[in-house]
Amino acid sequence: PEPGGTFRPVGNYVGPYRFQHLEVDAAVVMTNKAPTGPNRGYGCGHLYFETERMLDLLAEKLGLDPAEVRRRNLIPADAFPYRTPTGGLYDSGDFEAALDRALDVVRYGELRREQARARAEGRHLGIGVALAVDPSVSNMGYVAIALDPQHRAKPEYLPKSGATEACTVTIDPSGRVVAILGTAPQGQGHQTVVAQILADELGVDPAEITVVDEMDTFTRVWSISSGTYSSRFGSVGTSAVALAARRLGAALVAHAARLLEVSPEALEFRDGAVRPRDGRGPSYSLKELAGRAHWNSAAAAGGLEPGLQATAVFGFPQATAVDADDRINSSNTYGFIAEVIAVEVDPDTACVRILRYVSVHDAGTIINPAIAEGQIYGGALHGLGGALWEELQYDATGQCLTATLMDYPIPRATQAPRLDIVHLSSPSPLTLLGSKGLGESSAMTVPAAIANAVSDALAPLGVRVTELPLTPARLWTLIEQARGRPPAPAPPDSGTSRRSPRPS
Repeated sequence: PEPGGTFRPVGNYVGPYRFQHLEVDAAVVMTNKAPTGPNRGYGCGHLYFETERMLDLLAEKLGLDPAEVRRRNLIPADAFPYRTPTGGLYDSGDFEAALDRALDVVRYGELRREQARARAEGRHLGIGVALAVDPSVSNMGYVAIALDPQHRAKPEYLPKSGATEACTVTIDPSGRVVAILGTAPQGQGHQTVVAQILADELGVDPAEITVVDEMDTFTRVWSISSGTYSSRFGSVGTSAVALAARRLGAALVAHAARLLEVSPEALEFRDGAVRPRDGRGPSYSLKELAGRAHWNSAAAAGGLEPGLQATAVFGFPQATAVDADDRINSSNTYGFIAEVIAVEVDPDTACVRILRYVSVHDAGTIINPAIAEGQIYGGALHGLGGALWEELQYDATGQCLTATLMDYPIPRATQAPRLDIVHLSSPSPLTLLGSKGLGESSAMTVPAAIANAVSDALAPLGVRVTELPLTPARLWTLIEQARGRPPAPAPPDSGTSRRSPRPS
């Protein structure tokens, strides 16, 4: 993968487990293959494939159920906030409750009994469990891990840290609310969620809200880390919106206090209007105050700014720079996901069929359940593609063999399995709404869960999965080798060797 993928999850290298001793041996190799870039679950799909496969191998060696091995090593709920040995600071969670919920929904005990009956009939059913901490809102300081500590100790070195987002909210003379931010979504529903937050905070109809979310550093409010990546909108983006709205609410209270000739402390902004806290006296609606603030600027004398506008830049004080031991809180909020997938494998065709798929998420406060569900499905399909089909293949001459969608198959909606989604909520104490990132987690866990399930299904044959994707050809070869049959000869290299003359 792209080298930065090694550093991005450094704070959550140990996943959801209370491991305190960790050694990482990383190497970077220069090749002449096509460069790759970050995709959904950046760096974490590779990480959790390795760790979750190791947990299954450990369970096999100890003669324990894979779910039980995980349970015994989970970080307990009373340990949060939890500092990992690599510097991560997990903000909240109840990992064991999420695992128990996943096992309950999938009816884990019944699945194991069904598996035993299937094996007695000569069928190959397998169950895969995968757990992961979902890091969101990358701390930009993680990129400095690529530099050695001696370089970072030089006086001229500029430390890097932080994860911020900016938002401006205005109210025009008619009372229409406009939010401006630079999150630049690509279908994640930011406009809907921003309108929902502002409607709740300001007590206005969502139809009276306009959201401008394009990125333009000349005309838009933005921060050095603005954008849509690392599931950051659900945490830092929504917090910036809420903070700007609350500052605007305070400005409305100040204007009303001047009109009523009372102290701002005697008033409150509630249900779209400024009202006396004791319930006695007149109140002013948002529209009334907007008109007065814009059209009678003289009334704003005495320290009040005319008009109604508030800008907020929200960040995390926990997003500090990497230390001398390469430890860093590489993200800022950490969700959790527990997935159980049951499959049946046909050893003669290497076909993998998904029988059950349960996905339990703890992303703190879920702001919009419908959008959250869509994001989970998207991540799951991304993970399914990486588990079973998608692979950049090259021949011995460096020619890419999978440069078209004919050779690089991706899952279609018609291939999506039924997905049972469950939400738990451990609100983040670090964000204004208690929310965390959500849209990438299943892309991290599905490859590991599929690998564990297929290994479990084919355990009677002695098949052990150690790499992905499990394309039919790769899986069939593993099955044939386990049966003691020689693998089929490798196909001849395709493409034209650079040493050979090109055909005329």
